[in-house]
Amino acid sequence: MNTYRFSFNNSKKTSTILFWFFTTLLTIPLTAAILLARSHPPFPAWLLLISLPLMLVAIYRLFKVVSERQSTEIVSLSKEGFTSLNFGSALFSEIHTIRIPVREIGLLGGTPFDYYKKTDADFPYLEFSITTQDGKMLKWILNEWGGLYNSKEDFSIFFNFLTALTDRLYQLYHVKEPYNSYLKILDEKGSWEKRG
Repeated sequence: MNTYRFSFNNSKKTSTILFWFFTTLLTIPLTAAILLARSHPPFPAWLLLISLPLMLVAIYRLFKVVSERQSTEIVSLSKEGFTSLNFGSALFSEIHTIRIPVREIGLLGGTPFDYYKKTDADFPYLEFSITTQDGKMLKWILNEWGGLYNSKEDFSIFFNFLTALTDRLYQLYHVKEPYNSYLKILDEKGSWEKRG
């Protein structure tokens, strides 16, 4: 049994991050306005007793939820399937589709950070998904290493997992067919769908 451990961006936390971001954005100017206008207060002084603690809580919660957005994944691969810490178990025979951003995956470690700072290009946002026959979707989002969440090592480990997974699916369904991609079963768009 092979085990792969890497970090990924947990997109389920996005709405919570936005809530605390806008709360922080509102409470900082309000608290600053109350503190700066003490000689001619447009707001009652007791409002400071509410706005200051609210501002501190909002800042704390924002930093906390942003740090929690990075989730650690541990995937154990066996002969029958794999078990994911965040998504549960899946047998290879249950996998229905795979989607991999093959165009962007070429950028893994290939484009220096300075390129993005000097141009309007967005950092690669790599979304990988596996869908099982019962409709359960397993999704991992990684940014190019050197970004906020992922290191070069994360990509290397994740790519090793993808290679092992696609090799196993190739052995199950396509062993008599030649392959022309490094992940064997994918088409030019980075997709694979179980036939029949």
